[in-house]
Amino acid sequence: MNPNMLNRRSILTGGTLISLSTLLAACAPHDITTAPAGGASTASGASAATSSSSSSSAGNNASNGEYRKADAKGPAQNVPKPNAPENGYRQKTPEGILKTMDAWNQWVNYGVQTGDYSKAREFLSTTNDGELKIYRDIEALYQRGGWVIDGIEHFTPNGIPWSDDGRTYYLKTSHEWDKHTEVEPDGRQETWSSDKEEEIYIFALEHRDGRWQILYSQIDG
Repeated sequence: MNPNMLNRRSILTGGTLISLSTLLAACAPHDITTAPAGGASTASGASAATSSSSSSSAGNNASNGEYRKADAKGPAQNVPKPNAPENGYRQKTPEGILKTMDAWNQWVNYGVQTGDYSKAREFLSTTNDGELKIYRDIEALYQRGGWVIDGIEHFTPNGIPWSDDGRTYYLKTSHEWDKHTEVEPDGRQETWSSDKEEEIYIFALEHRDGRWQILYSQIDG
C-alpha cells in the first residue's frame, strides 16, 4: 500500500464505531428528499516510514478463544464478528444512511484485523475503486502470510445527511485513526501515521437495489 492511498482514506483495523443515538434522535423517520448542500473537498497528507523486524508470528497465541490484538509477533486472533446491521439500515431515510455507515465501519475494522473484507464490500458501490483497492491490497498481505497492526478507524457523523439532487446523498464525518503498520512474512514493516489528530471526510452514497451503497469518500477542506 502506498502513502497516496492513505491520503484519500486513511486506514483501518479493529473495534466498533460510534454512538449514533444523538443523531438518530434528530432524524425524522421519513423518506429522504433533499437537504442543505455541503462543502467542497480536497486531499490531505499522511506520512510513511519503513523499518525491519526479525519477529515472527510465533508466541502471539491466544488461549480459550480470547481476543488478542495484532502485534509484532503475529496477527490479531479470535476477532469478534460485528453484529448484524441495525433494523432499518436499508431504508431510504437519514437513519438508514447512519446505520449503513455504522455497519460498514465495523466490518472494515474487522477486515483489517483478519484480511476478510467480504462483508465490508457489501456496503460499497462496485465503482468505488479506491476503497476496493485498499481491501485487495490488505487481503493480499494476509494471503502471503503478513498482517496489520493498529489502524483502528472511527468515523463519527458530523450532522445529518444531505442531498443536492435527491439522488446522491452526502454525510460529513469526523475521522480518527491509529497508526497503521503492515508486517510482511519476512518481518519487514511499513508504518503510516497521520499528521492530524482528526480529519473530516465526506461520504457520497446512493440508494440502489433496495440499499445504500457508498460511492466514494473525500477529505473535506
